[in-house]
Amino acid sequence: MWRVAVNVEENEVFKGSQILADLRTVAETLFYPLKQVGFWEEHSGLHLCPFEARRKPCPHKLPKEDPARIDYAATAQRDMSARLEVSFPHAGVLLYMR
Repeated sequence: MWRVAVNVEENEVFKGSQILADLRTVAETLFYPLKQVGFWEEHSGLHLCPFEARRKPCPHKLPKEDPARIDYAATAQRDMSARLEVSFPHAGVLLYMR
């Protein structure tokens, strides 16, 4: 999977948006015709989980040392056919695109 970071420098006048919908618009505009298929919010662990959609336990929030843990990027690539991870470090958000 390709990985890209979009860095937004903050100053005393302007601050980059941290709203997921805004970040999605930016990513889909920059990397057209790709569309968002998943996301991971680093601070809270909020994400679009295909396991929970199938009413199964989510393996993404397990401790790193747990052998049942699956990295969300691997799930996005395998289950959602994601080809690009777009990171917004100022917002702590990762978007997965295909």
